[in-house]
Amino acid sequence: MSAALLLAEDYLFLGERIRAQLDLKLEGAWPVQICERSEQVLAADKRPRVAMVMWAGDRFSTLPTGQVDQTQLLYQQWAVVLAVNNVGKQLDSRLGWIGAALFAAHKALHGWKPDGLTRPFTRTTARIPPLFTESKAVYPLAFEIPLYF
Repeated sequence: MSAALLLAEDYLFLGERIRAQLDLKLEGAWPVQICERSEQVLAADKRPRVAMVMWAGDRFSTLPTGQVDQTQLLYQQWAVVLAVNNVGKQLDSRLGWIGAALFAAHKALHGWKPDGLTRPFTRTTARIPPLFTESKAVYPLAFEIPLYF
């Protein structure tokens, strides 16, 4: 099925695919779920650790003139946020395993081409800033994939 048909059927169809890919590649060490707002990660979720997948908007291809390219190439952007609760002041003990989890999430999605699509995901700049408080550490990653419709 083409990206155009998949988008027409469910514009956010990639969310579930990303969730499943992360669940597989993080090997169950992190519960992975889809959310809609950063508040769900930043305040509401109290699990010791969680990976959240969130649609982060679209970016459209532009011509050198600044106009939108009429081929309707869009880059759908997705945020993956790893969040850790009850972190206290234990930074040293957290750095090793959170670094490994961030790399595993990066490796799971960067270069991954979901079934039925012709182009892979690539890393992009996250729109959500990292957050570190006495009770929570939030590590955002962002990915985008080109889709034609």
